[in-house]
Amino acid sequence: MTQPPPGHQPAAQVGTACTWHPDRHTALSCSRCGRPACPECLTPASVGFHCRQCVAESNAQRPVARTIAGGVAGRQPMVAVALIVVNVVVFLITMVQGGGESSLLRSPVFREGALSPMYVASGDWWQLVTSGFLHGGVAHIAMNMLSLYLIGVGLERFLGAARFVALYGLSLLGGSVAVYLLTEPNSLTVGASGAIFGLLGALLVIYKRLRLDLRQLGVILALNAFITFTVSSISWQGHLGGFVVGAVVGAAMVYAPPKNRLAIQVGVSVGVLVVLLALIVVRNGTIGDWVCTVNACRQIG
Repeated sequence: MTQPPPGHQPAAQVGTACTWHPDRHTALSCSRCGRPACPECLTPASVGFHCRQCVAESNAQRPVARTIAGGVAGRQPMVAVALIVVNVVVFLITMVQGGGESSLLRSPVFREGALSPMYVASGDWWQLVTSGFLHGGVAHIAMNMLSLYLIGVGLERFLGAARFVALYGLSLLGGSVAVYLLTEPNSLTVGASGAIFGLLGALLVIYKRLRLDLRQLGVILALNAFITFTVSSISWQGHLGGFVVGAVVGAAMVYAPPKNRLAIQVGVSVGVLVVLLALIVVRNGTIGDWVCTVNACRQIG
């Protein structure tokens, strides 16, 4: 058998080792930096092929497209969908615990989480938040979750996840605080509609900021206002409080100048939270003292 001459290299190994895969030999290189790279590490470019490092550097230098609120364009909405899932799961738990739609008050989760001003005054402050994740029936949650999907997904795309969370959370609390301030101490309120009306308030401001046609949105708002103030079982206080807070926070999101955008958005959000907490304290001082047992609550003092 004839031996290969000294220094001969098999054809499969001719070339230079790939920068990222030393065990692979290649005759290719990056047309930008000249680094040797195997086909797996090269990406077609307008001229030649770029290696993975040059591609990463190019992407890092590329400006990120943002909306006027600061949200990154093209991000997939996750928070709105997660909120829908949480609301549905909580509703199913209350249905199972209560034994059906007509007996939700038997559910410990429902009883402890529903907003009753006299219980809040007695120390059950969490009801101001948890009530926004409870619903009184299938139609109730179906309508709210449909609205949350139709409005929330688009808003989250526009605002970004963090801003959407701030808007939704403050609107929910704003609706609950309005209920706490304006309803009878022994009332009972549940539902995500306060937060959803906050999204509507923000959407109205965004339409105004972008100079979009307000006619369709105006019809939706007018219809919702009519239903809110004519159907006795609907908490107009929660809707109104959520709407006002949502409009204020939404205005901060879209009217803040780019240079100080984040500082203004955070500042206004924190300011709204402080005002809402102050209103809770004021109401605590005027609602009186209550002693609540398993069966009933009574005012003292």
